[in-house]
Amino acid sequence: MKKEYSRKLQAFLRFLIAIVILLMLLFNRIRDFIKGVIAGWSGKEGLGDGLKTQVNVASVIFILIIFGVISHIAKKYISDPARRIADSMNKVSSGDLDVRLEAKDSFEFGEIEEAFNNMVVGLKEAQTLREKNDEHNRQLYAGIAHDLKTPMTMVMGYAKLLKKEDISDEERKRCLTVIEQQIEAANVQLEDMLEYSKFGSASYKIIPEEGNIAALLRGILADMFYKFEEKKLVLNLEIPDTVICKYDHSQMRRVFSNLINNAVRHNPENTTIKVTMTETGGGVEVVVADNGPFLDEELKAHIFEPYIKGKNGGSGLGLSVAKKIMELHGGMLEYVEDAESEFKRFVVSV
Repeated sequence: MKKEYSRKLQAFLRFLIAIVILLMLLFNRIRDFIKGVIAGWSGKEGLGDGLKTQVNVASVIFILIIFGVISHIAKKYISDPARRIADSMNKVSSGDLDVRLEAKDSFEFGEIEEAFNNMVVGLKEAQTLREKNDEHNRQLYAGIAHDLKTPMTMVMGYAKLLKKEDISDEERKRCLTVIEQQIEAANVQLEDMLEYSKFGSASYKIIPEEGNIAALLRGILADMFYKFEEKKLVLNLEIPDTVICKYDHSQMRRVFSNLINNAVRHNPENTTIKVTMTETGGGVEVVVADNGPFLDEELKAHIFEPYIKGKNGGSGLGLSVAKKIMELHGGMLEYVEDAESEFKRFVVSV
């Protein structure tokens, strides 16, 4: 934009100088023209000394008028727009990104003013995006500190109990179980955060391999079954023995684990959780449904955004990570609830 501004300014100044030089060269011709006009009016071939002086003064005045008109044009179409642009640039350099120029057709400076406005809009959008990212980072750091503080506090508390000499074997086992569970919870949160941080990398890739996705889902549910028992949840399964398709095994394990953990964490005791798998025309559909409380409108609108947490905590990244993985697979993850069914559903399409 600065180069374009300089080019147009130099071109106009050269034009202005050329006009001034031309007027100076034409001074004698203008004077002779005025003499001829006066001589024609008076009917005399020659002019007196007094009239010659008046002719010279009139010629000078005529040239000054033309020069004044050119100066006015230069001020309106060069000086004023240049000053507006310079003032606006100074405001932007001082951090004011709300400044705008009114684009006008001023010796093509309207084009430069429009380019300036577009530049400021781009800077404003970049600043807004940076502030949004900074806020996300602050939320992430606060979430890490909060989410890790609880399990670490419990681990330290139960570790101190284990130091007591008079602790019973039953109490010792209970302490070790709690410590194991809290370390596992902290590990899941850290893995979600690590996985989410990788998504912006160009080297992050999904590697699909053919496998039995039904066996994968059954194995995950078997590993997590103790969580259903601890919380007295009812688990209903409709999963075939064998469903073969291509998928990234480690990443799909994370998707299913996050969805099932989400259902266990955010539902009260005695909730029924249904996990079904069906083969569709060209793929597989997995549904994790439960008859727990429906989500409020605010949470539902942002459920797949990072750092969004329910009332029962968590990293706020599990569903966001799962959705991103499914998008990289070319599939979908969506949340569905309707008045006709008592179950809310997370639907995975591979």
